[in-house]
Amino acid sequence: MKKNTAPKGIKIKMSREEIAYQIFIAVVVGLLVLCCLIPFLYVVGMSFTSEGEMIQRNFFVIIPQKPILAAYEYLLKNKDFFSGMGITIVRTAMAVCTALILTVPVGYILAIGDLPFKNGIMVFFITTMVLSGGIIPTYILYRDLHLLNSFWVYIVPSLANTYGILVCKLFVEGIPMDIMESAQLDGANERQKMIHIAIPLLKPTLCALGLFAAVAHWNSWMDAMIYNSRNSAVWPAQFVIRNLLQKSNNADIMKNINTYAKMTSESMKMASVILAVLPILCVYPFLQKYFVKGMYTGSVKG
Repeated sequence: MKKNTAPKGIKIKMSREEIAYQIFIAVVVGLLVLCCLIPFLYVVGMSFTSEGEMIQRNFFVIIPQKPILAAYEYLLKNKDFFSGMGITIVRTAMAVCTALILTVPVGYILAIGDLPFKNGIMVFFITTMVLSGGIIPTYILYRDLHLLNSFWVYIVPSLANTYGILVCKLFVEGIPMDIMESAQLDGANERQKMIHIAIPLLKPTLCALGLFAAVAHWNSWMDAMIYNSRNSAVWPAQFVIRNLLQKSNNADIMKNINTYAKMTSESMKMASVILAVLPILCVYPFLQKYFVKGMYTGSVKG
């Protein structure tokens, strides 16, 4: 059978309307990219700008003429910053691992198990997603569990990821029954089917859930301020940076900082933002597909 293929080297001519439409789309996309890049370049440029140049250019610098590293040196030489970064890394890793370890079995059991009051359990899970207890009841609960001012106040609340459980349940229900029945005929029990069938198929979904949880824990500082304000040894990096930024508004503190290398509180704020988001920016390009998948995870069944 002869295929209908266009001859090579022939260019398809576009009408004026199509050319104008393509130009319009290119201009709009270019403007959107520019709107996204300018704030980022502004933060980067201001973090390298000295006090004199910042005043001279009316506090709007994208490319500094004489960049300095004073803000980064001040932050990186701060012991609390490195301690907080270590706490943040350990917290993020532990919270993600423990949450996924519990999320998969619970979601699998809800999907395949003929449990009594199964519908009631699902209603309870959905209710906890919509309605939260509030800060004061949560504080009292953590106090009674002796979690206040300890590292575990970051980990224990994230053990039960209701959204992750529901997503895993939906995906397990979407696995063809033929696969499960074939494994059962070969003598596999439910634990083996979960480990050797469900988890490999759920790997992209678990990566997406893990990445969303990791970003949430990495950027979190409110829980440290509310539940862990008295134990500075377990403050995460974000909370340490917040305290440093508050101190930077103090005239006595900034007097010492300015003599350090003509650094302003504004440049220190921008440098702290860069250091806080840099790990996420380094990881995101390699795991972008899982972020995109996570945007519609659970929205389509099957």
